[in-house]
Amino acid sequence: MTDPAESAYRVLARKYRPATFADLIGQEAMVRTLRNAFASDRIAHAFVLTGVRGVGKTTTARIIAKGLNCIGADGQGGVTIAPCGQCAPCRAIAEGRHVDVLEMDAATHTQVEKMRDLLASVPYRPAETRYKVYIIDEVHMLSTSAFNALLKTLEEPPEHVKFIFATTEIRKVPV
Repeated sequence: MTDPAESAYRVLARKYRPATFADLIGQEAMVRTLRNAFASDRIAHAFVLTGVRGVGKTTTARIIAKGLNCIGADGQGGVTIAPCGQCAPCRAIAEGRHVDVLEMDAATHTQVEKMRDLLASVPYRPAETRYKVYIIDEVHMLSTSAFNALLKTLEEPPEHVKFIFATTEIRKVPV
């Protein structure tokens, strides 16, 4: 008898969503840059992913979060360009339920109060992983006040925090 979870219908975009950097088609330059940064332990505190709708910005952000927090199948791994996908952090991040990887859709949460709520947890160390990762999708939609609230933290983030911004409108992101 087949497992009902396996036979449940999934949208093609979710069924075939890339899970590793090797799965990202047409992104060789970005993957090479990230591979070099991870290998030399010079990982930026913030990333900006830009492109047209549907190219995989948010998916790439989740893969970066997995690479930053993967502990490997044996539980001893470190930051890697090839997350295992099997350890608890990798599975939780892939399922969108990891406590230390916070996603925010800036298109629906444009207000400064939402940004302040998000930033309230920045000073605290991650509960389960190496890094707290804040993924802010459609970052160009944040209000000017929300950007200003984010600015100080973005300029001087704690060592345990990484930001990943995704946008379709890079021109609308404040310099």
